[in-house]
Amino acid sequence: MKSVRFYEFGNPSELLRVEDVPQPEPGANQVLVRMRARSINPSDLLTVRGLYGALPKLPATPGLEGMGEVASVGENVKHLSPGQRVIPLGVAGTWQEYLLTESTQLIPVPESITNQTAAQFVVNPLTAWIMTIEELQLKPDEWLLQTAAGSTLGRVVLQIARLRGFKTINVVRRREQVEELKTLGADEVICTADDDLAERVREITGSAGLTKAIDAVGGETGGAVVSALGRGGVLLVYGLLSMQPMPVDSGRMIFTSMTIRGFWLNEWFRSAPPERQQAVTSELLRLMATNEIIPPVEAEYPLTDVLAAIEHAERPGRSGKVLLVS
Repeated sequence: MKSVRFYEFGNPSELLRVEDVPQPEPGANQVLVRMRARSINPSDLLTVRGLYGALPKLPATPGLEGMGEVASVGENVKHLSPGQRVIPLGVAGTWQEYLLTESTQLIPVPESITNQTAAQFVVNPLTAWIMTIEELQLKPDEWLLQTAAGSTLGRVVLQIARLRGFKTINVVRRREQVEELKTLGADEVICTADDDLAERVREITGSAGLTKAIDAVGGETGGAVVSALGRGGVLLVYGLLSMQPMPVDSGRMIFTSMTIRGFWLNEWFRSAPPERQQAVTSELLRLMATNEIIPPVEAEYPLTDVLAAIEHAERPGRSGKVLLVS
């Protein structure tokens, strides 16, 4: 079977290669999944670069999410059958033709959910939903500021905002994204090429100030979000696209009682009660099945064209996810 592999950490475009490796056979309680679609996320490329929070033993296969069809099942697996579409949950190494995993780590895909949507279930929709609804507990008419608003996750946040009634301030770098995001339901869009972020936030929120924000960029942009937070404000940091540290005014943190903390989906799965995890994943699957949440796709590439796909995935200004399909 074909598998994308890397043998050392570094630049993905220089290190990734497609190899033929033995196809595994499922043992007791295991399932062999024929992978059909996989997303390319910043976390995947950070893993190859050796910069992610959890790194694999080398050599390794990238990929933290995707979807496929059950190819065969091992002994004791009764609830899944060949041909059934499934989503691996918490299983690394999806960038290959077949994936071997425990049956308990597979979620059946409802019939009305497309392969493209199912392949993106884990990283962006779950992260967006948990941050906005579970962690920040946004209520109707509350303001949320998000950076990297033109990203796939940012567009999913706009869909959640429409469903739950909270309002969004969306931060982007490129002017051409302003009107595009407004057509998708963004209440306000701040382009950092033209606007002072903190000043615009004060104009938008008035005396109430900004109390809830999520940041995927870090660096100067993240620092500007911190400066825009009002008293008791909370900022969730879930990405580091700039690869730069965030400047923070310690005195302002003290005198406004603001909170800045990280969010990592892996940690949420480790700490959230199983019944809460089940409730969240079930609700998100329901919303995807009814087309109320649809993560956008910009392009699809064959698994064997992984280097071209990565080049596309790292272009600025994309309107959706790049998928590897087979």
